[in-house]
Amino acid sequence: MSKERAPAQDGLAEEVNLDVSQLIHDLRCSRPTDDALVAAQKHIRDALDALRPWLEEGEGWSTISIASDVPEVGWLEDDLTAVMPYSPISGRRNPMAPPLKLWKAGDNEVLGEAIFSPTYAGPPDSVHGGIIAGVFDEILAMSNVISGTAGFTGTLTVKYRRKMPLNTPIELWGKNVRQDGRKQLCRGEMRVDGEVAASAEGLFICAAELGT
Repeated sequence: MSKERAPAQDGLAEEVNLDVSQLIHDLRCSRPTDDALVAAQKHIRDALDALRPWLEEGEGWSTISIASDVPEVGWLEDDLTAVMPYSPISGRRNPMAPPLKLWKAGDNEVLGEAIFSPTYAGPPDSVHGGIIAGVFDEILAMSNVISGTAGFTGTLTVKYRRKMPLNTPIELWGKNVRQDGRKQLCRGEMRVDGEVAASAEGLFICAAELGT
C-alpha cells in the first residue's frame, strides 16, 4: 500500500487534528466515571492502531511543513500560520497548538488574536506563563519572516503585567523594530480589552548565510 497522500486529504488531516484538540480539551476538563474512561480508551487505542502503520519519524521529520512539502507555497498575508502547520504553538496540524490567528499588518508588523481554553491554564483562571512565552516567540519570529530576515531565537524577555484570562479574546501584536546585520530586535504585546497584559522583547539571529 502506498503511503503517498492525495492533496484532498490535507483538509481532512486538519479536521482530525481539530477533533484530537477537542479530545485533549474534554479530557482535561471532564471528570468521567471509570466506565467512561474505559470506553474512551478503547476508541483512542483503535485510533492509534489505525495511524501506527503510517508513522514517518526520523531525521528531518520534525522540520516538515507545507513550505517544505510544496516549495512554491509560502506564508499567506492573511494567514501567517499556514506556513508552519506542525508548529506546537500555531500549527493546524498539531493538536497541542492553541488556536492562533496571525496576519501581516505591514512590512515588518504582525497582528493576531487568540482565545485560550482551560487546556492552556496555569494559575487559576489564567493562561500558563510558558504558553504566553511560546506564543510571543511565534509572533516575533513571524515578524522577522515577513520582513525577510527569519532567524533563530537568541533571547526572549517577557513581562507579565496582569492576569491573562482564559476563554477571552486576546489581541496579539509583534514587530521587527531594528535590524543590525544578523541581529533582529523585535517587540510584542498581548492586550485584553485594549490593555497590555504582557509584553515581550526578543533578539533573533539570522543564519550566517542569510546575514549581511
